[in-house]
Amino acid sequence: MLTLLNNARIVISLQQVRIVFLVLCFLVLITIAASLNLSSEQMNIEVLKSLAIFLVGVFAATIANSTGAGGGIVFLPVFMSLGFSVTESLATSFAIQCFGMTSGSLSWMIHAHKEKSCFKTHWEQLYPILFIAVLGSCTGLLLAQAYFPKDALNIELLFSIFSLLVGLFILYRTLMNKGQYRKSNILNKKEIIGFMVVSLVGGAITALLSIGIGELLAIYLIWLGYRVNFAIAVAVCVTAMSVLAAVPYYIFQDPAINLSLLLFVAPGALIGGYFANRLTLYLGAYRVKIFISLWIILSACVYFFT
Repeated sequence: MLTLLNNARIVISLQQVRIVFLVLCFLVLITIAASLNLSSEQMNIEVLKSLAIFLVGVFAATIANSTGAGGGIVFLPVFMSLGFSVTESLATSFAIQCFGMTSGSLSWMIHAHKEKSCFKTHWEQLYPILFIAVLGSCTGLLLAQAYFPKDALNIELLFSIFSLLVGLFILYRTLMNKGQYRKSNILNKKEIIGFMVVSLVGGAITALLSIGIGELLAIYLIWLGYRVNFAIAVAVCVTAMSVLAAVPYYIFQDPAINLSLLLFVAPGALIGGYFANRLTLYLGAYRVKIFISLWIILSACVYFFT
């Protein structure tokens, strides 16, 4: 009974945090709109042009938060196809994900504590694993931002290769290990070291591509035998913290974050993040893993054949 009450209190607290977060997002977007100083005529044109971009935000955040893949899996190719530079595409992708992935992470945390009273062992290692993953990811990301020469790299090619390898691996593991899960969710020493390495590498890749940490964490946890919902929840939460850590690097660069694009895509990302975990629970673990792999493979092929 005490556990039930504690979980109920945490759920209520998280729901309050989500309300505060949404209010802050609203204030930020209002401030951005005011700073752009658009006339009513320009605003009407922007709204018409950006309706499709808004829907991209909904779609990308839904994909990202229902699979654990970062929103950059959609945003980066879309923005670059629209003619934005690599830096602007990366910066804007990170900024939008701050809205969408944080929204999704709060939804997953609320779901985790709702289930914890009935499936305690399923979620008991959530916070220790999150701590290790966030520490490793943010360290790798910040080091990569500081020392990796992004201008000298072919981001499109790296994005394609990484996406293709990730998608094929997830598809293989899903087809070969349907319904097999580990009995204990506690990591041993070797798994902890592996988890730290994966997080560090994933963070570094994320700095370059705006994707990476979520995909690698989901793969590693599924490979270790964790349930898909747990793997996705961890991937979404760590991605949210990683993109928040990535944005300050771009704030004072010019050009970097495209505020006009952010203004219209971020609300869609908030909506997609809010509903994404419901989609995952509705579809079921096996279908979600198949969908993850096929979508990632498709996104990679778009670059290879265009």
